[in-house]
Amino acid sequence: MLTSETARRWLYDWGGANVEIFLAIQRSLPEGWNWLPELLSAIGSYWGAPAVVVLLLVWQRLKIRQKATPLSVPMWRFVLAFPLAMATGALAKAFFALPRPFVLLGDSVYRAASAPDSRYTLPSGHSVYVGVLVAALWPELGRTGRTSLLLFAAAVGWSRIVLGAHYPADVIAGFALGWSCVAAVGPWAQRFVRGQLFTGANR
Repeated sequence: MLTSETARRWLYDWGGANVEIFLAIQRSLPEGWNWLPELLSAIGSYWGAPAVVVLLLVWQRLKIRQKATPLSVPMWRFVLAFPLAMATGALAKAFFALPRPFVLLGDSVYRAASAPDSRYTLPSGHSVYVGVLVAALWPELGRTGRTSLLLFAAAVGWSRIVLGAHYPADVIAGFALGWSCVAAVGPWAQRFVRGQLFTGANR
């Protein structure tokens, strides 16, 4: 019979590999380079969401001036999915109530000086945000843009592990949640854009 403990061991703990990978990633950071994950974590913070919306609006204005297809759909995907994803992530953290790595592993792991925004670890809020950003922009970008987004997402996820805030499973779960929320609101984003175009055509 599959118990909750067995399910957690293999679905979340990965038979112990989740912690082992976490420790290996932490040990990979050269001494004196703590500033790098701190910087990446700050850049990939969900507090930057308003700035992303402003940049998308500017990008859309430039596309209109160039008489190219505007970026209304990705902007609406981001605007609709972001609050949904963050709210779902907060509920998941409260539901699973899994403690942060530094709480369980103590002094054996590096812990960032800055305090985390919540007590719990699953999923990573930074990864949820980055997952939304990547999924919202993905269809509009070419190979170079997509590769850059994937590298950025991986760097932010890496930074959360190195700073002792999350396990690899938390980061992967965050990416998956963000991407899923964008997929869920995709039809609504299309409806918003069609409504705007219809309204603009009748002015």
